[in-house]
Amino acid sequence: MEENQVQVRGEAREVPWTILDTWLGVVLLILISVGLLVVTFLFQEEAKRLARGAGIMFAEMAYLLPVLIIFTWKRIRPGLLGFVKFDSLTMGLGCGLLIAAYAFVMAHNILLTFLGVDTQGEAVMKMLSELQSPVWLFLTAVIVAPFVEEIFFRGFLFQGFRQRYGWVAALLLSSGIFAASHLDPVSFIPTFALGAVLGYVYHRSNSLWPSIILHFLNNGFAMCALLAALRFPDMIPS
Repeated sequence: MEENQVQVRGEAREVPWTILDTWLGVVLLILISVGLLVVTFLFQEEAKRLARGAGIMFAEMAYLLPVLIIFTWKRIRPGLLGFVKFDSLTMGLGCGLLIAAYAFVMAHNILLTFLGVDTQGEAVMKMLSELQSPVWLFLTAVIVAPFVEEIFFRGFLFQGFRQRYGWVAALLLSSGIFAASHLDPVSFIPTFALGAVLGYVYHRSNSLWPSIILHFLNNGFAMCALLAALRFPDMIPS
């Protein structure tokens, strides 16, 4: 019982990677992202073909490379990322915060529509309409992304920042980098809000599972809603 209580308090657990390792992970992520952008620019047709298939899943896996490199170099156990048990109250709190974040995102999207700016959902719908099959994009967004992104941004990044700067600064930093990594200025604020919810839930539990599950629910709901809107366009009020 005492061990579980310590885990819920969040900051009690120390991690073996330093703040320099944490920032190194950010730099490696930037370098990997730039490399992918350069390759995409140089081989545009091949990149488009891969993005329509399993290639998009491998591109998402790039988030794991900084963690693999640093953990291999320093011989750190993957279990320290937070693959531990959690209590049901954490999930209840997370669901409540996620609903509140949805209300904020809806207000944000209404404002963008009023200003004549395409929302993130409209951009994804356009992408979906150009695909012969949405299977790979759906699997990547709903299954792969929640695991991969939570490992890097919450398990690795948030913990490293929290140990040095405290949980509030860690929440802001990890959420900001999470939002910026999606390379879409329009979606920065909604993605930051999602990252803040997931980061706080991780802080409360020190477990990756609640944030992975919430991330899965968020992406799954969004993808299903977009696919339904694409399949039944008459349901969308003009």
